[in-house]
Amino acid sequence: MSTAIQLSSHLQEQFSRYSIPELITFNNDIVENRGWGTSRSTFRNAILKALAKKGIDLSPIISKEDGFSVIQIVKVRLENNSLVPLRN
Repeated sequence: MSTAIQLSSHLQEQFSRYSIPELITFNNDIVENRGWGTSRSTFRNAILKALAKKGIDLSPIISKEDGFSVIQIVKVRLENNSLVPLRN
């Protein structure tokens, strides 16, 4: 198993223990800080998967374009059990 897959699995397991507000705060910190390098997307993916497993609607920040899923890299807030992008 590759290191990236191991890291992703580990993060998903760890993030399942976080509360929804903690996951949202972590997402917003990751989006705001550009210094994460190549691990940034792995961390954010694990956060979003944890939120989805907790029943949070991610559709306001995820769309399909030309057959590809596009995930907005934006800060979010929770509104009516749905992630809402924060606009600067």
